[in-house]
Amino acid sequence: MKRPIRFLLAAAVSAAVAHGSSAADYRCFYANLHAHCGYSDGRSTPDTAFAYARDVALVHVQALTDHNNGGAGYTISPAQYANVRLVADTITRPGAFVALAGQEIGSMGSGGFGHLNVWEVPELSMYYNTQSSLVACYQWIASQQRPAQFNHPGAGDDNNFNNLHYYPEFEPAVGLLEVFNQDYTFTDQYLHALAAGWQIGATGNQDNHYSDWGNHNGTLGVALTGIWADTLTKPAILDALRSRRTFALRSKPAAGRMQLSLLADGHWMGERYLRKAGAVALEIDARSPDSSMKRLDLYSDGELVDSLLINQKVVSWRLSRDVGTGAHYFLVKVSQGGGGTAWSSPAFVEVPPEDDEDKAVTWPTPVNEGARVVYRPIDGVTRVAVDIYNLAGARVWRSVTENPAASIYWDGRDSRGVPMPNGVYVILVEQQSPTQTKLTKGKTMVAR
Repeated sequence: MKRPIRFLLAAAVSAAVAHGSSAADYRCFYANLHAHCGYSDGRSTPDTAFAYARDVALVHVQALTDHNNGGAGYTISPAQYANVRLVADTITRPGAFVALAGQEIGSMGSGGFGHLNVWEVPELSMYYNTQSSLVACYQWIASQQRPAQFNHPGAGDDNNFNNLHYYPEFEPAVGLLEVFNQDYTFTDQYLHALAAGWQIGATGNQDNHYSDWGNHNGTLGVALTGIWADTLTKPAILDALRSRRTFALRSKPAAGRMQLSLLADGHWMGERYLRKAGAVALEIDARSPDSSMKRLDLYSDGELVDSLLINQKVVSWRLSRDVGTGAHYFLVKVSQGGGGTAWSSPAFVEVPPEDDEDKAVTWPTPVNEGARVVYRPIDGVTRVAVDIYNLAGARVWRSVTENPAASIYWDGRDSRGVPMPNGVYVILVEQQSPTQTKLTKGKTMVAR
């Protein structure tokens, strides 16, 4: 089916203007989440790097992520990392500037798998854990419960994270991927990771090795991450990173920092939510201060499905797309006239099976490494409890959430963390709203 390409007149765009309710709860902040100082293979000291990013580059958030990968002159020491954390906390000023302490872990070269950033972890990772295997690296990140990202996910065998193979049990661990790193672009890897099953958001960073933190202007422009948060504080920024309320930005000219937001049925990009089959209402808002935007492209499940041709600095695009049973995502690309580009994080939509309204299922079935429990949500739901029972009637696992719009992940283990034996299990979902309680039953199977 040929995708539609829409042309929007200036008057029509102006009449629809700008963010309105879609961005009412959050503000856009600009971040550089990947950079180095002299503690590994960069320049100078943490206080100089943070001050430059704040006062010269004029970014809102700057991270230092010095290498922790082994090798003389290449690995930050525990004492140096402690100092980065101290300087970051000291220089952070709520409402004005946030400094993040991070580390770049993993391995490349023969037998390697790639590099990842993790921010605000209390201690350095143990090098042999990250060197030994990709799974060990994921396990360590998951244990820290801090946001993390795939760095420059190249196509080579030593830097592609096992071809970005999807490990469901580690999905909460790594939630972001660098679409832009300096003049490198990784949109193919971004779309590949999403197709594999990862629930990831988009970032753009500079990977600074010189004294240009937050201000590295490459051939293709200045790479930054747009972050939507309610306040410019460290907890709010970390929450936004965990929630994937981000977009990858490459500004060209450097002053042309775009804003981009995407909502689906009122859910912010980065969220995963449940709904019935039918039309998803999409709200896309974009701004460009210095260079007019020329084109917005809407992607659905990896395919370009709609485009909007414009010549505006402010645009508000409202449209709907039908979804059927299954897991889906939407994301947006914006192109500036001067060559700048932005990619949104996706909005993730899950539609339970249509054939039985009272059926709970797992995606996938049978369960191997892990699965999501999917059910038909009731209107106004405020609390959901999911129980897994064996065929003897004993409850083996339970999860209760106050975020009932999202499906619930089950790792195929019991409440003690012990893998469940192969066999059939019963699912019981209890949904509560101010006016009703609904029980939904189903079955699943574990097969390893």
